[in-house]
This record gives sequence, C-alpha cells and structure tokens, in this order.
Amino acid sequence: MTNLLVTRVCNLKCPYCFAGEHMQEAKAAAVPPYISLDDFDKRLDFLERSGIEEARLIGGEPTLHPNFPELVRRARERNKQVVVFSNGLMPEVALSVLENLPKEVCQILINMNASSHLSGPDEREQAWRLKTLKRLGPRAMPGFTIYTTDFSLDYLLPIISETECRKAIRLGLAQAIYGGDNNYLHPKQYSIVGEKIAHFSEVAATAGVRIEFDCGFVPCMFSETNLETLRQARAAVAWRCSPILDIGLDGQALHCFPSGGKFHVSWGDGSDTTSLRNALSDRVKPFRVAGIYKECSTCRFKLEGECQGGCLAATLRRFQPAKISFVMPCYNKLTEGEEYDQR
Repeated sequence: MTNLLVTRVCNLKCPYCFAGEHMQEAKAAAVPPYISLDDFDKRLDFLERSGIEEARLIGGEPTLHPNFPELVRRARERNKQVVVFSNGLMPEVALSVLENLPKEVCQILINMNASSHLSGPDEREQAWRLKTLKRLGPRAMPGFTIYTTDFSLDYLLPIISETECRKAIRLGLAQAIYGGDNNYLHPKQYSIVGEKIAHFSEVAATAGVRIEFDCGFVPCMFSETNLETLRQARAAVAWRCSPILDIGLDGQALHCFPSGGKFHVSWGDGSDTTSLRNALSDRVKPFRVAGIYKECSTCRFKLEGECQGGCLAATLRRFQPAKISFVMPCYNKLTEGEEYDQR
C-alpha cells in the first residue's frame, strides 16, 4: 500500500488533521503546492516497479490539483485502479471525471466529518457531500474520523441508503502528530469508543452496512462481548500499524503522516516499496517493543503478533517530553517546565 501526495492545498481545516504539520513544513520549505506531471509520472513508474495496481491519491484535498483529470488519465493509462481520499467538497471538473470511470477501477473514500469548524461540518458542506455521494454512487464509500468520545455514526445510515454508495463505513482514529499540535483521541479513551463502535456495528449490520477499520485500532479497546458483536456484524476488524508509505511532494517517503516527522526516508528514481518499507521497518523496530499502553509489552495479542501495540505515533507520544506548569518555591508563581511524559 502506497499513497501519493499530489497537493498540499486543502479547502478545509480539520482540527484533527494529521497531515497539517507536513503541509506547513512543505510550505515553509517552498515546496510547490502541486505535484508536477513529470513527477507524477515518476511516481507511477515507482508503482510499476513495486507491482502495485492502485494509484492512491491523497492531499490536502487531491481533487483541487489543477490537472486532476490528467492525473487520473495517466493513472488509467498505466492500467491503475484510482483510489482518492477526499473530503467530498470537490470541484465539478474532478467530480465529472471520477463519476465517468467504471466503478470497478475507481474508489473514493469520502471523509464525512471533515470540517473547518470545531463543532463539525455545517449544512452547506454536508449538502455538497450528499451531492458528491449521489453522483459517485458505488464508487464512493463514506469514512469517519474519530477524535472525541462525543460522536455519533447513526446519521450515516440514511445517507448510504439515499445515495446508493457502497454499503460500508471506513472508521479511523485521529492520531497525534509527532512533534505537532492537533486534536486526537487519547488511548485512555479507546474503551469508551470501542463500546460505541460495537453497538453501532450491530445497528449498521441490520441495514446491510459493514464497518471497516483503518489502522491504529487495538483489540484491548473492546471487551470480549464487543469483539463477539463485531464478529456477528461481520465487521472488517484489523489491528495493524505498518509502513503505509506516504510519498510527499519533497521526495520523502513517510512511515505515515502522524509519525512522519521522525520516520522518513528519501525516495529515489530506482527505489521500490520493498526497499523503502524495509528501511523504515528497521528504523522503527526499537520502538515496536513498546506500545500505546505500558501493558502492551506483555500483552498476548502483541506477543503472538496479532497486534503491534497500536499506532506508532501514539507510542512515540508516550516518551515525548510534556510541558507542565509548576510553582517556583521562592516566587510562588506559575512557570513553564518539562517533565517526562508517562502517559
């Protein structure tokens, strides 16, 4: 699996965005906001060398690339399936080219709670997404990023029924950016989230809708009863965290956006996914001993290789210095200091 960053431009500002810091770094380094067609061709060459059949386009908002139709055309010319990760607020020219692709070679994941507002998407944004889903139909699948325990997925079921998009919902957990600042779900909150997901999976199953997990989930966030509920609902559960490979505009291959500030390698014209993943796997190996919880190192799921201990970025955060406030005894006032973070 490899994601190709085609733009650092976005038309939203989600509080939990895990690519925001990377976008800002690229901007500060004067990296062009859009991938050039020549560089995109090199990325397609990379996919060819690696035996990858999908061209997975990410951003920012990838459909804002001024040559987006040409990117799709070139990917299809190489016989690649086109996968787009979008917030659904795409220009007409992009929507038109995607809805005219055969559904067998096109998949668009629409993040349904992407927003520029802390309180969530407004009515205009959701109406736009509804239009996008209706026109894309079975090419589109709704996704939802969980970054707080106060969330509801129920509203997605009538949307799926109305738009005739894929009968599945891709769930993701917002992760903390290494060295960055975004809203995210703390591992201490996972069990609360697990309970809500299990309950919803049962409701969704009665509507013929399946729940699918993105990376970062761990089995211990669910009780045995909840795990059985997920099995009965035929949810596509997964406990993975491995080098996804996000290829940036600057030629860096990131382990993933959340941990990319620490783990990245240079992408070259002769490289392939195997060599890059091996290089990144070697670098993260010392951190795989730990996990998002202190108990991970002795957990049977981890020892047996069923779970890798949760998101690598969340594991890194356990060992980051955290700023705290403490009282100076002589002055009796608050002063900023640092302490090892035992979270």
